[in-house]
Amino acid sequence: MANYIKPVVFKLGNELYGVDINMVRGIENQLNIVPVPNAISYVKGIINLRGEVVPIYSLKRKFNMPDTTPLRSCIIINLEQTLLALEVDEVVEIGQLDDKNITPMPTIVKKEDTMYLDRVANVDGKLIILLDVNKLLTEDEVESVIKLAEDLQ
Repeated sequence: MANYIKPVVFKLGNELYGVDINMVRGIENQLNIVPVPNAISYVKGIINLRGEVVPIYSLKRKFNMPDTTPLRSCIIINLEQTLLALEVDEVVEIGQLDDKNITPMPTIVKKEDTMYLDRVANVDGKLIILLDVNKLLTEDEVESVIKLAEDLQ
């Protein structure tokens, strides 16, 4: 691990999360979402991103949070085999964190289905949960998202 991580920090409800900027392809606002019937529960729909079909993934649904606000922003991430748009309430900043402010996620929180909860950053008393986006989707979800994008291309 480098001496720092440069995360894109965003809000879901009142909580702060971050994803490594190296995984981010872009940040998009004002998107026209097309709902997809019978998609996996975390997929809110799809968007046309400069000619590419990209699924919108609801982190609020994944994290069992109330999902009452309309889509405000999406962080487009590069997964190994596809693009995925993470729905967020607000992109706060692109920060730079010193290694000394980052700790591993407490083991009591990490289970097989929450391995994406990677580390925690403490910045001026605020905790930022850093996500490992490569572990966010299960293998079945990755296959479903890839198939959905391919079918709609």
